[in-house]
Amino acid sequence: MQTINVIDNVLFKDGILHALGREEKETMVFLKRGDLVGKCAVYSLMIMLIFHKRINREDLFSKVNSEAPPYIKELKKQFLLRTKREYSMRSLRDKLLLSFNNHIHVDVFSISNLIEDEHRKLHFMIKEHLDAGWPVQIGFSFPRGKVVHSVVAIGYTRYGRILRLFCLDSAFDLEYTSIWNNIIDINMDYDGLLKLDYNHNVGVEVHVNSILLINDKLDLPFEPEEQDSILPF
Repeated sequence: MQTINVIDNVLFKDGILHALGREEKETMVFLKRGDLVGKCAVYSLMIMLIFHKRINREDLFSKVNSEAPPYIKELKKQFLLRTKREYSMRSLRDKLLLSFNNHIHVDVFSISNLIEDEHRKLHFMIKEHLDAGWPVQIGFSFPRGKVVHSVVAIGYTRYGRILRLFCLDSAFDLEYTSIWNNIIDINMDYDGLLKLDYNHNVGVEVHVNSILLINDKLDLPFEPEEQDSILPF
């Protein structure tokens, strides 16, 4: 029997996905393309911030009042008033740090080559963070084109050599009573050959090559495995 591991701070209310946002208030989580201005990376980042109790979904749609934390206004300025550019994970991190005046711990890890150890580290970090109960913002590309996309992983299971990630994807609807709306398979068959990952919603191979992590509790260094071993899970 396979076990599905889901992050903390997942709630259901009237069949709709919620979380405890800032000030421990129940708030809806999901954002679909068109709900806000901006690109998929911004949508994913806002979902991350909701799960991390930094914002409520309502903050993104209402005027900032005097009782709201100052970073709410800055977040909207940095991310929701600029619609013409794509964001790399690093630029997301830089603007997030600016919005919070550096009072947030955010890490980015990207793969720029096909080195096996880099893939191992990326996969280790994804699972480690999900095991700690926190979401992971995933960035991936479509090798046969120039399109890139970003989703939020909120759970996983092991399926042979596959780390199957259950994700919130702003490009699709989130059905009633559903926790996720896309599945990304991470290929962990390390045999020296490039093995692509797989996006189930569109049925194509992709390359997961970057992640953004917000670290509220987790601060464990990655320890590389021996050259001929596999990850410890």
